[in-house]
Amino acid sequence: MSEKIKNKTYYIETWGCQMNEEDSETMAGILENMGYIKTDDKLNSDLIILNTCCVRENPENKVFGNLGALKSIKKKRPEVLIAVCGCMMQEKGMAETIKTKFPFVDLIFGTYNLHRLPELIENASNSKKTFIEVWEKEGEIVEGIPVHHKSDIKAFVTIMHGCNNFCSYCIVPYTRGRERSRKPEEIVKEITGLAKQGYKEVTLLGQNVNSYGKDLGNTSFADLIRMINDIDGIERIRFMTSHPKDLTDDLIMAIKECPKACE
Repeated sequence: MSEKIKNKTYYIETWGCQMNEEDSETMAGILENMGYIKTDDKLNSDLIILNTCCVRENPENKVFGNLGALKSIKKKRPEVLIAVCGCMMQEKGMAETIKTKFPFVDLIFGTYNLHRLPELIENASNSKKTFIEVWEKEGEIVEGIPVHHKSDIKAFVTIMHGCNNFCSYCIVPYTRGRERSRKPEEIVKEITGLAKQGYKEVTLLGQNVNSYGKDLGNTSFADLIRMINDIDGIERIRFMTSHPKDLTDDLIMAIKECPKACE
């Protein structure tokens, strides 16, 4: 633990889907591993992170409103570090808009580089202006990142990132990138670890979990459910979200065969 961070607090505010919730849990895990302490006191926190959503207009307006309210906090306590991240930052030109309208923001980053949070905080702390790092393209999946789950019984587990559907009404493929599936052995390893900690329920997350494994070539979502069903200690398996076009007979059979899969 760095002496600079010792006893410092963090506050994360999250908008959007369960993927965003899980991203915030990941950031919380990274921050606590660095030595930060969670607080619900936004006004007096040493680090404030707004994890944004851009699927609908309302969450964007809420972010702008919250940023405006943070101006007075930054004026009273210039040492506080204010960061904005998430899907909204992946929109073209949004990072520069935030920087221009809210110049007191210290750090802006997107959805592809959460694993770099310690370096981003260090860079922002040493910068005299807004530090921006928004990757335009998704990178490799980084495993082994600590996660701070809100519950002691049930946990979100991301099994894949991104989406390939490009529905006309949806911005997700542009903010989350193309589909990338985690290796099944990494997922099983994570859930086995959760079971040993006493977790009973997992919710498998992805923008379209039904298409899990297509990029791997040798494992399907049905296969994954069967693997997780065999993990001792886990009693319930849930998942979201799924697209009906990728629903297979094998997946239907897996849900039927696996008693831990919730209806």
